[in-house]
Amino acid sequence: MYKEINKKFQTLCQTGKLFRVSIKGSALWDIYLGAFDPEERFRDPDSSEHNCNTCKSFIRSYGNIVSIDSDNNITTMFDIELDTDSEYFNSVKAVKQAVLASSISEMFIESYNNLTTLKYGKSQKTDATFRLGVENNYKLYTKEEAEKFGVVTENQTISFPHFYLDLPRQFVDFSQHSVESIMAGYRSSKEVFKRAMDEISLDTLELVRDLIHQGSLLDGTTHLYKVEEFIVLKKEYDNLLQNKDNWAWNRSYQLPIAKFKNELIGVLCTELAEGKELNQACQAWNKRVDPVNYMKTSSPITARQIEEAKKFVEDNGYVESFNRRIANIDDIKVSEILHSNIGDGGIKDISIFDNVKATSTRHKRSEFDGVEEVSIDKFMKDILPTCTSLELYLQNNQSGNLVALTTAIDPSSEPIFKWTNNYSWTFNGNLAGKSQIKDNVKTAGGSVDGILRCSLQWNDEDTLGNVDLDLHCREPRGSEIYYGCKKSSNTGGWLDVDMIRPTKVGIENISWQNTIPDGVYRFSVKNYDGGNNNGFKIEIEFDGQIFNYIYNNSLSIKQVVEIAVVTVKNGAISIKHLLPETNSNRVMWGLETNNFHKVSLVCLSPNHWGENNVGNKHYLFMLDKCEIPSAIRSFHNENLIAELAEHRKVLEVLGTQAMIKPEGKQLSGLGFNSTVSDVLILKLKGTHQRVIKLKI
Repeated sequence: MYKEINKKFQTLCQTGKLFRVSIKGSALWDIYLGAFDPEERFRDPDSSEHNCNTCKSFIRSYGNIVSIDSDNNITTMFDIELDTDSEYFNSVKAVKQAVLASSISEMFIESYNNLTTLKYGKSQKTDATFRLGVENNYKLYTKEEAEKFGVVTENQTISFPHFYLDLPRQFVDFSQHSVESIMAGYRSSKEVFKRAMDEISLDTLELVRDLIHQGSLLDGTTHLYKVEEFIVLKKEYDNLLQNKDNWAWNRSYQLPIAKFKNELIGVLCTELAEGKELNQACQAWNKRVDPVNYMKTSSPITARQIEEAKKFVEDNGYVESFNRRIANIDDIKVSEILHSNIGDGGIKDISIFDNVKATSTRHKRSEFDGVEEVSIDKFMKDILPTCTSLELYLQNNQSGNLVALTTAIDPSSEPIFKWTNNYSWTFNGNLAGKSQIKDNVKTAGGSVDGILRCSLQWNDEDTLGNVDLDLHCREPRGSEIYYGCKKSSNTGGWLDVDMIRPTKVGIENISWQNTIPDGVYRFSVKNYDGGNNNGFKIEIEFDGQIFNYIYNNSLSIKQVVEIAVVTVKNGAISIKHLLPETNSNRVMWGLETNNFHKVSLVCLSPNHWGENNVGNKHYLFMLDKCEIPSAIRSFHNENLIAELAEHRKVLEVLGTQAMIKPEGKQLSGLGFNSTVSDVLILKLKGTHQRVIKLKI
């Protein structure tokens, strides 16, 4: 009987997933023992033949282990064939029925640390299987014991069989994590997964999928695969007639998107499922995914939240993972950093350029108007492998692209990110992604596609403050577009974004969509009510040209700063700069703009290294002598694994406090988001020298 139970247990293990049911092992032991026929005493009046401490310990510890079959039914190790006249028939049947009548409450795993403390025999970490219980033991009786018990003789040796199992190593945890914390993680995933299945309808999931395809959700394509995978699971769930809870346990087991409901895209689905108006839900989504505002919580943090976050980080071995520094080129193994789709379509090592000689020659952006334009895909596949050196032309408007790689001080520490390495990145301004004025205008609901656009931005990384700035445009007939008259009946111009004392990045935008009358348009910025400020930035765009202005001085109350005069004549548009345009040379992270600079390394962002394919892909061009001027964030909440993200409020504060000081060598340069349109100018050396415009 004991061997048959172990044999049945092996079939349970072949499913790859083991669980526990809710009935306690102590109750199972009572059921097991109580189902035997009245027994003769054994050894002493208070014991019986089957009342064995070894078997009792086994059933109390492991008797409620089960698996789930292909029909989502529970299978128990006690489901074995015994003759009806077997002394164990009734007991095994009773235990089996009790287990099958219970519901699953936990996944099952045993820890190696626990196994070493139990008297099951010696084991090593390299073992393929681990013994649970004791198969049998032997007892040699003395003369005194024979006289006392009366059922044995002197020097008689009796073998006592017991319950035992051989547990495959896949169900043994070798980390320092407690079994309780591991089970809690699986239980939490199942509960969140089941709630999503019950609360988010298939119609809602398909609506969100359609919104992503329509381009209605900012950066929605990054989350599309999750929605599509969840749609498949939801259809499977809805078709079930029974055993839905077992199905949820089985499907959520080690499922990366088990906590879909708690993720950003899951929050949107939940809002829509709860009846939130579609436009409001989409606007809320776009605000959440804006890199400037993304997951930057300002709500109070309680002492309990701090303690829970601290305990989770300590219990799960993440303490060293949060001790981080800026990465340098010596950290990066060329064999570990890969480009996708290079050459013949296979995987090829990144290119490292060591022999580029930096040039001190200054250039104007207009010098490159006629050079060849190349897509990023063609560059990676056909051009980069042929290059022997590379230089990048650094422009004033690329301050938002400045980026640095970070890594853990202890390279063996537990990964804390959604990918399998402990590398991350931080953009200028301590952002997880590039934030441009144009992109921020789109996020705020403004138009960027018209004939003429003037956009104001303040309260960002360079112009921090607490102030209400207003964008004004004096029109040809003397009328004015501003917060008091947002839409012009004379020209059709429209202040489509107006912000008042924003706590984060401030945006205002005036645009003309289909037509613009001839005449003179004078743009200016006014400080409405004083407040602390460090200036602002302006973009004016027409005919495919973007003109940038930066005002780095504090504005006094009611002060007006004239920006530019735009003249429209016979449909042609020209501009006169009243504020100096920022095409003059600047120094950004130690490098002078309007110059070519040596590229020391080209790679993808760490979330796309090796087999990783998580979130937006960034193309990183690390520049020689590029140096971060001040401390930067070491991690961003949106990149953390789901278990850590549950403590995001505390970790957000930690991220702003545990800043990395720029010391020693560092990997810094420019980063380009694959989902954001951008252009960079490169000087190549290889079979021949040339300059290209790289389009992303």
